[in-house]
Amino acid sequence: MAARAGAFWREASLNVLVTGGTGTLGRHVVTLLRQSGHRARIFSRQPRGHIDAVQGDLRTGAGIAQALAGMEVIVHAASATRSPLAARAVDVDGTRRLLTAARGTGIRHVVYVSIVGIDHVSYPYYRAKLAAESVVREDMVPWSILRATQFHSFMELMLAAFSRVPVVTAIPFEWQFQPVDEREVARRVFEISLDQPSGTLPDFGGPEIRDCRSIGRAWLDARRSRRRLVNLSLPLQASRQVAEGRLTCPDHRDGKLTFGQYLDEKYGT
Repeated sequence: MAARAGAFWREASLNVLVTGGTGTLGRHVVTLLRQSGHRARIFSRQPRGHIDAVQGDLRTGAGIAQALAGMEVIVHAASATRSPLAARAVDVDGTRRLLTAARGTGIRHVVYVSIVGIDHVSYPYYRAKLAAESVVREDMVPWSILRATQFHSFMELMLAAFSRVPVVTAIPFEWQFQPVDEREVARRVFEISLDQPSGTLPDFGGPEIRDCRSIGRAWLDARRSRRRLVNLSLPLQASRQVAEGRLTCPDHRDGKLTFGQYLDEKYGT
């Protein structure tokens, strides 16, 4: 019976609210839903130019009730990385506001997108993501949680941040990542959103684990940059934990597109 119910759910047209629907992951989820005949409503602080979108803010609760009206599923992809205070306000308090408002409505499934290894790396943003997971697990709304490894595009953002000094890109060579394409994660989130709530799901990781030195070298070469790559020593607990591979999931290499292939696709190398 449960299997038949799940199959029926996939066939039916669903009304799905996507928080962070204009962001790195959310925009791909929105596209997949709409291409498959489902309704995808975007909830964003800046939805200008997007159809079926509600402007609002998880930090204040503005627009949440309007965004939830008529929806059946939530894909919760909104997040704030700027500071620990922003992460607390959006990821933790905002998640509670969202799910409190959703309780007792027509929402029957929330899919929360999180990060692999956040319970093993002592970084303030990760602590906020863990706290947000705990809010989801309070079961105000039936839920699924998917953790994914770092996106290819995040690798670029990180490397750009380490390249602010002229001529040099200084990075911790020993850091380990398992980069994954956000489009592949979006496909998995899309599939989960059409299925029954499943609790904590298996991690979703990229096809290969690489140290930051090789990631940085590939990035500079793809961009034909003449910057010098140098090792940056960060004597911090979180840095040691990342170097130990705590943000990777070796048993889950679900993604197909490697970081090198992503660079080839983007820069035509």
